[in-house]
Amino acid sequence: MTPFGSAANAFDERVEAAVARLPRLAGKVTRYGLAAAAVASPVHRGVASDGVRLDLDDGRSVFLKIRHEDCAADVAPQAAEATRKAAALGVGPAVADEAEGLLALDFLDAPWRYGRVGDLQDAAILSQALSLTKRLHGDGLIGRRFDPFARVAALYADAMSAGAPLPDDTDRLVAACALIGEATAAAGVDLAFCRNDGVASNVMLQPETGEVRLVDFDLAGDNDPWFDVGALMNEACRFEADQRAALEAYAGACDERVLNRCRLYGAVDDVMWGLWGVVRAVTSPRTGVEFYKYGTWRLSHARTTAAAREFEVWLRRL
Repeated sequence: MTPFGSAANAFDERVEAAVARLPRLAGKVTRYGLAAAAVASPVHRGVASDGVRLDLDDGRSVFLKIRHEDCAADVAPQAAEATRKAAALGVGPAVADEAEGLLALDFLDAPWRYGRVGDLQDAAILSQALSLTKRLHGDGLIGRRFDPFARVAALYADAMSAGAPLPDDTDRLVAACALIGEATAAAGVDLAFCRNDGVASNVMLQPETGEVRLVDFDLAGDNDPWFDVGALMNEACRFEADQRAALEAYAGACDERVLNRCRLYGAVDDVMWGLWGVVRAVTSPRTGVEFYKYGTWRLSHARTTAAAREFEVWLRRL
């Protein structure tokens, strides 16, 4: 088993130790190399795990995720199960092997590439991503809850205990999330299996065929399906007309109360990832990853929603 070109010794040791723990792949890897360098800002790619390409002796390649210990809390216990569930639905790539902290997937080789925000602003691509998301929602519960409001509260507590340099109005954003949680609970929530991730880089694109796949089910769990829709809309849509079109693509019509819920969930998603970035900036040993830049940008984006003139109207009309 040899690396592609040159690689740091520590990286070699990390990959070789990981492969040795994979029951179906150990002894079959001929070459390996880093498939996706960690970048928090602006694309938020390859942060919780090292992404490694493994070439096998049968001609296949797999994508191995080796979880970073500083991001262990960012991967749900049911992530592998959720990935298998998504693969069975044709939403994401199949699982090739797995072990604690490790997940190997069928490799989506070039011309497949990860998506960017600009790609999701293409109505056809966003519509396909929403269609795949809806397929997940219709397949029954996975049995483990993902609560974005509890995650916001936990990350805020982590930030305070770590002495993270939070923007001055962060407490107001966290309080706004709590209000959104109370309002959505009062209006009622029907749970579904959700990905709970709207990041563009976790949407894979095949430009030649127009195919779309969803990857990274680290946060997957049972949640309000409108959170998934709101997170994708928050990532892709800059104008109200685009939000309405996205909701119509998912649901067939744009219900004002659902639109309000999706907008508010977008702000919760921003605060969640904003706090995540600021906390990881002071707790992760990987100082070269721009956690803080990403975190403060997401908090700034949340501030725009929370400060909107219609914010209280959205809360009252769910």
